[in-house]
Amino acid sequence: MWNINLTKADKRRCRELIHIGLERECENFVKDILELANKPFPQEELDEPYKEENGKSVEGPWHKRYIAIFKKTDEYDNHVAKRYDGMTGGHYLDAVLSLYLDGILSDEDIAPLSDEIRDFISRYKNMVDS
Repeated sequence: MWNINLTKADKRRCRELIHIGLERECENFVKDILELANKPFPQEELDEPYKEENGKSVEGPWHKRYIAIFKKTDEYDNHVAKRYDGMTGGHYLDAVLSLYLDGILSDEDIAPLSDEIRDFISRYKNMVDS
């Protein structure tokens, strides 16, 4: 997509940064799921009897929690697939750039990249932020 050729060293570092990004995103996801799973239920919600509306059962608090976790997991799975599946050398810079723009990678993380790549990322970020 970009007219920039990555050196072998930049490609290797991009692969490392993509791995770091995936690990950080997974950590954030698991922490979000744990927070959701461990959120206390109000006692009155736990004490609610079985009920139906229009002939259909209304989910209880644990089933609602399960559905929320399932939906969050499904959304995250789709996100990971779009961002990381089928990653080839031609897309390394795209992935690193999106991880940087999303705040998953920092200036310190991209510091080992070549000057040309860091300058490109900075210029792109400034253009997006304007």
